[in-house]
Amino acid sequence: MNVQSYYPNYYSVEDIFVTQEKVECKVNTNLLKMGFLDAGSESEDLHVGRTVNLPLWYIKELKINNPYFSVCVPDIYKNVHKAVCEAETTHIELGKLHPYFYEYGRYLTPYDRNHVVGKIVFETMRHRVRYLLDISKNTTQSGKPEHRLDNIENKLYDGGINTNNLYTNWLQMKSNNLAVSIMVQEYTKKRKREHSDFDDDSSEQDHKRPTL
Repeated sequence: MNVQSYYPNYYSVEDIFVTQEKVECKVNTNLLKMGFLDAGSESEDLHVGRTVNLPLWYIKELKINNPYFSVCVPDIYKNVHKAVCEAETTHIELGKLHPYFYEYGRYLTPYDRNHVVGKIVFETMRHRVRYLLDISKNTTQSGKPEHRLDNIENKLYDGGINTNNLYTNWLQMKSNNLAVSIMVQEYTKKRKREHSDFDDDSSEQDHKRPTL
């Protein structure tokens, strides 16, 4: 899929990877016959206060203020929150924390009752966008440095590299070849066919004309 954002494409493999992630949830009410959700529970029921790990795709089907589960903010966003406060987000290896840091956080934002995850995701991207711009400009053709970026940042980085190469080639007059648009090509072909048909008609008229 040649798109920068794969939401809400139902068949996106990347989106499937994100929604398969497990999220820690706290049980808010007794749930009968649901003890199998907690691997460490010996009871067949889920009791208030227990924590279970549920896939993100299941949590999406629940109402935000549902009475059954409350979503716990993952530790990765708590760790990044400290870096955001200290303005040191460029030193964080986001890809190591989570390969889909931004998309995972975007899905969790509506369920975060403390409204922390959305702010962290926004501030992290705001601080790191200049960093992405700098490293994409300073990467040479001979060796691409390894950066711990998340999935979206990798796409932005590759896009920055490509744009920078196109701009450099343009400055060096390496890509100044003008190409005829498809519309003009089709129009030219049409004119040639009309001209060819006119020549054929003229030739037939010449043959039919009586000679004196």
